[in-house]
Amino acid sequence: MGAFQSKRPSSVIDACDTFDQLPSEPLHDGTAFDFASTRGGVVLVVNVASYCGLTTKNYEDFKLLQDRFGDDLTILAFPCNGFMFQEPFGAKSACAFARKRGFKGMVFQKVKVNGSGASETFKWLKSRAGVRRIGWNFGKFLIDRDGKVRGYYPPQTRPRVFEGDVEALIGEKATEALA
Repeated sequence: MGAFQSKRPSSVIDACDTFDQLPSEPLHDGTAFDFASTRGGVVLVVNVASYCGLTTKNYEDFKLLQDRFGDDLTILAFPCNGFMFQEPFGAKSACAFARKRGFKGMVFQKVKVNGSGASETFKWLKSRAGVRRIGWNFGKFLIDRDGKVRGYYPPQTRPRVFEGDVEALIGEKATEALA
C-alpha cells in the first residue's frame, strides 16, 4: 500500500508571488477589481476610516500624491471598521466621503485587516512586508512596478513623508518579466 499524501490547497499567501496575482476584490459598488490591472504600476494600499483622527491629514496627502503623480500612482482604499468602529457605514458611504475630500483612487468594500476573517489581500500584504498586525486605520503598503511590497508605513506616518519613496519607484522600470 502506498503512502497517502494529503494535498491541502495553498493559501493566497503561498500561491501569489506578486500583488497583481491576488484574487479580485469587490469595489464599493460590488464590481470586481482585478489586481492584474495594476501590473507594471506603482500602487499604494491603505485601510481607511471616515471617522478617525488621522483621516483629514491622510486624505489631504492622498490628494497631494494624486495631483503630483497622476496615473503613475494608483491608490487603493479599503474601508475598515476594525478600530473603534470608525467606519460604521457601508462602502458606498465611505466612497462618497472619500470623493468629497478629492480622493480619486479606488474604494473597496469594507474589510477586516487583522485576525480571524482578515482579507486575503491584507494577509498577503502583511506577510510580504513582515508586519504581524496593522495597528490602526491608515496602515499603508507601497508596491513597486514588479508587484513587490517595498514599504509599510504605519498609521501615524503621513503619506507626504514617503513621497520621495513613491517618486523613486515611479522612476524605476519594471523588470522585463513583467514589462
